[in-house]
Amino acid sequence: MKRNQSNIKKLSDYIMNFAFLYSSFLCFTTAIEKWDTQKFLAIIIFVCGFLSFIAVFRNQIAKLVYKIRKVKDYE
Repeated sequence: MKRNQSNIKKLSDYIMNFAFLYSSFLCFTTAIEKWDTQKFLAIIIFVCGFLSFIAVFRNQIAKLVYKIRKVKDYE
């Protein structure tokens, strides 16, 4: 049972990563299209796309933060 939950968790992580990556590419392409006419909106959309792209690496960022906290606690 526990192994099945682990596989489902991995699958859901892959689906979420794909969704974040797809939305970031959509935001980037929309920002490029709007750059000439509506720069302010393009910048906002670009920032949203950047945050969505960073969300793809949320697990790796969390591991890095935990390692930094662990090292900081030992000092």
